[in-house]
Amino acid sequence: MRKFILALVIVLSLVPARAQRNTGYYEDYVQYIPLVMDLGLDLVGARSIDGYPDILIATATSFLAETVMVNGLKLLIKEERPNGTAFNSFPSGHTATAFTGAELVRMEYGWGWGLAAYAAATAVGYGRVAHQCHWWWDTAAGALIGVASAQIGYNSVRPIKRLFGWEMPQEAQLSLAPAVDPFSGVVCTKLSFVF
Repeated sequence: MRKFILALVIVLSLVPARAQRNTGYYEDYVQYIPLVMDLGLDLVGARSIDGYPDILIATATSFLAETVMVNGLKLLIKEERPNGTAFNSFPSGHTATAFTGAELVRMEYGWGWGLAAYAAATAVGYGRVAHQCHWWWDTAAGALIGVASAQIGYNSVRPIKRLFGWEMPQEAQLSLAPAVDPFSGVVCTKLSFVF
């Protein structure tokens, strides 16, 4: 239950941070399906490669990288949307969000779950073009940014854990052995930690 609450807090903290306009189209909601899969599959028993703390670190780092890249490019390029409503078309943030989650799912759970996540992400990119919110190249760039962001986040887990001291060095050893107290003669346990 604690894992679920922690995952929910992370998802809810990421969603408001997204500076995306709610258009009322299905993409506004479907873009988060891969993210929910990434954070939720482990909770319902799917086999992940890494433990849940690593999944949380990878997810948070990936979405931080994706947000910085997407919003930075939107401010820099200022391309007009096909429907003429704004000058923040390039790249597609909805598509980047969906593909970041999809690539995280693929890396953590394999292609079985990854295909479902990629199908949802592709539907988001298609919907953004079909609803004239983006040009096709905006969604292609969003997809590339999403995949790159997931790679950045996934490959940043070990350095982040080392930076904050959350990972024991390779040479650390923990051993547990029975022992006899020489003064009382009581059998007890000896715990040894070498670092």
